[in-house]
Amino acid sequence: KYETRVEENRVNVEILRVSVVDLDEPGSPGSMAVYEIIRGNDDRSFEITTDKTTNEGILCVVKGLDYESAKQRILVIAVNNEAPYMLAPYSQQLSQSTSSVTVHVLDVDEGPVFKPCHLRIDVKECEDIGTSIGRYLAEDPETGNSEGICYRIPPGQCNWISIDEKSGEVRTVKVLDRDLPEMRRGQCNITVLAIDRNGKTGTGTIQVVIQPGNKNYPRITKTEYIMCRDRKPICLTAQDDDQTPYSTPFVYRITDRSLASMWKITRHNDNSVYLSPKGDIPFGIYSIPISVMDNGGKAGENYVRINVCDCVTPTECSETRERQQGNVTLGLWAILAMILGSLLLLLILITICGCCGSGVMHRHVTDDCANHNLIISNTEAPGEEVMDHNIIPLQNTNDQGGYGIKTGDQQTFEMVKGRGHTLESVKGGGQQTLGSVKEGGGQPMMDTCRYSYSEWHNFTHPRLGEKVHLCRQDEEQKHSEDYLLSYNYEGKGSLAGSVGCCSDQHEEEALDFLDQLEPKFRTLAETCVKR
Repeated sequence: KYETRVEENRVNVEILRVSVVDLDEPGSPGSMAVYEIIRGNDDRSFEITTDKTTNEGILCVVKGLDYESAKQRILVIAVNNEAPYMLAPYSQQLSQSTSSVTVHVLDVDEGPVFKPCHLRIDVKECEDIGTSIGRYLAEDPETGNSEGICYRIPPGQCNWISIDEKSGEVRTVKVLDRDLPEMRRGQCNITVLAIDRNGKTGTGTIQVVIQPGNKNYPRITKTEYIMCRDRKPICLTAQDDDQTPYSTPFVYRITDRSLASMWKITRHNDNSVYLSPKGDIPFGIYSIPISVMDNGGKAGENYVRINVCDCVTPTECSETRERQQGNVTLGLWAILAMILGSLLLLLILITICGCCGSGVMHRHVTDDCANHNLIISNTEAPGEEVMDHNIIPLQNTNDQGGYGIKTGDQQTFEMVKGRGHTLESVKGGGQQTLGSVKEGGGQPMMDTCRYSYSEWHNFTHPRLGEKVHLCRQDEEQKHSEDYLLSYNYEGKGSLAGSVGCCSDQHEEEALDFLDQLEPKFRTLAETCVKR
């Protein structure tokens, strides 16, 4: 017989060693002991093993003992060898060796214990906030009552319920909903703490199971239909997101009295009905209000739109409707195109007005405007230096106009064609100037040298040609001595061509062509710089 002691609630602790004597050879299978508990261990709170070195049995507690439920435990231990017994013929049967062990459980101050440790509470869906759904109490193992115990729910859990600190009453703090992601299969586990006067704690679990409620009303899944001349009944089907018993069967009813006299509802099954006209009704579109009530008494109104069309098949009416919608869409695009076209036209008009305003500006030419048309050039005749030439307008001293070529300090020649044809505006009567020619023979223009290049060219070219002709007829060639010079042969022309093309410009843009002479002008400029 053995006796031992152990504190309650202790686990995986050695409480006793049992020794045996075997006369067989030590260390052989015939001497190695095998222990087992054959009585008093129904709850599997104890376990015994063999020490291979000493051949002793080691008794351990593997499940916590409760002093309040049993102050001591009595165990019966039996022992055998690893190898079976070998008996001689006609020898006496050996009996199994056993031993009894009394285990005394020592009382320890424990924390509160919930009874039961796992409580399930069923709650209806959509219960009002603050509804009491149950109580969860813990007891002090030493006293056997719940006095002096307070309750608390640790943070970090689904905050659907609260527990009263003193009474342990459980209430809802939110409207419970099965469809929320926090609820797994409509339930939520919440850990609750119980604390006694000494600060000892115990834990329990509340499993809140939300029972399906009637929070949704039935809705008709399809609400637009086409009915042709055959007046074939339409099948209406409703759907409710609630579960039994708050879903089917559904009850359908037409809420509008005037439409109820034209249409009728025929039951098909628990969630479907047939809708058909009572007689021959006119073609057109009907919007029918239909109330659908579920098995829990919750009803909702749905509007069914039926197009009673003069067709054989619904597709004919659908194609007509699509064409009508297409025309409406085209009309909208046409309006947008008209608006954009108007804006574009307005922008073009503004641009044209701006260009015309800038085009009517006159080009101002200085008093020596001839300098920009008759380019200054030195002579290339061998052994003779010629002064620069400038073409300047001559003021009239008598009744004739003149145009002079300046050589040296004197005006040596006067170009005259007719009477009173001068480039400059001349005071006096009866004289015609280039300005008067430009204005069509009217009043003379007093703005000197404000003419375009083409006007200057048209005025001077025939007069210069006439003077050249007069020089040819002069036998003494007095006139030609001043401006007809002889030149030697200089070889082939430049690859850049002649720069004389500058005088053939006929555009109404003054001298802007001088900015675009490359590469011809660069060739001439390089020649002048080298010289």
